[in-house]
Amino acid sequence: MTPLKTFIATAGAIGLLGLTAADEASAQAETVRVGWCTSVFTTGAAPFAIAQHFGWYEDLGVEVELVNFGGSSDRVRNIATGEVLAAVPSLEPMALLQASGVDTKVFYKAFRRNIFGIAVPEDSEIMTYADLKGKNIGVTSMASNGVLIARSVVSSAGLNPDTDVRIVVSGQPAQSAVLMEKGDVQAVSQWDTNYTLMSLAGMPMRTLEDDLISTFPANSFAALPSTIEEQGELLAKVAAGYAMGQMFIIEDPRTGMDIFQTVYPEVTPTGMDYEASLDQGEALLRTVSENWTLDGETENWGESILPTYQKYLDWLVDVEVLPASMEASDIATNELIDEINATIDMSKVEAALAE
Repeated sequence: MTPLKTFIATAGAIGLLGLTAADEASAQAETVRVGWCTSVFTTGAAPFAIAQHFGWYEDLGVEVELVNFGGSSDRVRNIATGEVLAAVPSLEPMALLQASGVDTKVFYKAFRRNIFGIAVPEDSEIMTYADLKGKNIGVTSMASNGVLIARSVVSSAGLNPDTDVRIVVSGQPAQSAVLMEKGDVQAVSQWDTNYTLMSLAGMPMRTLEDDLISTFPANSFAALPSTIEEQGELLAKVAAGYAMGQMFIIEDPRTGMDIFQTVYPEVTPTGMDYEASLDQGEALLRTVSENWTLDGETENWGESILPTYQKYLDWLVDVEVLPASMEASDIATNELIDEINATIDMSKVEAALAE
């Protein structure tokens, strides 16, 4: 056999072996059900798509199945029942449900800064929380974290959330924008990307300034303490893949949106030119990724700064959302952070960005 034929035969054999190994790895991949925060996929889920597209989860022997829920409270309950192994809820429902015996813990801080807050149309006369008296505040669902945020900030202004305001379901951004245009809703308690969507839909939005709330933690990966203890390696792989997806999107949000829409075609807006959908998606990913970047408090992806959590929990007690004080260490842990960061493969992210 000539050297060239030997090379081709050897390469072919290696290729076949490679396919067999890949097939075997795929067959042995462990499926992890992860609860997502809304009834439809939002841009915060895009890092999962990136990790799936580039085969990073497959390389780790993991297959992530996202499960949609109406809000954070639903996600936390479904962690407790075992419907999902982990979820990405906000902190408030975790704290409230923990007070009633549903014990879950954050193990990876996905959003380093708060994504929630009260927003109003740009030309609204509402400037402070006190100005919300007598107003209708729209939320995506009554199970969403927006309900707790609305009640909290109203209380912080000395108003009664049960009698001084009316919290109503205004639905997704397009529907909320229509209701605000009609005057049926005067403010919304949702999150940053929804406000970007409302602005893109012709209803420019303005978030009421709150220097305290802006520092509070937002949605993060959570699981049962027993799961963190017994299946920490598996959870670390899920979080590491997500972190790698975050890194990719921070550097290239437009390609990130293209991949997101390819992996999850249902997120592509109907009746919209594909390039226009990428324009919109890129704007949304730029908005959300601002809250992913490391903020100088730590160099570790996903690390929870417990004093910041404590400040938030104490505030929730002050505004009478939580019935009693609790320790930050009861609701967040960094015990998987070293393993998560050791699992992150920066060379794969860099190679993907170079494609």
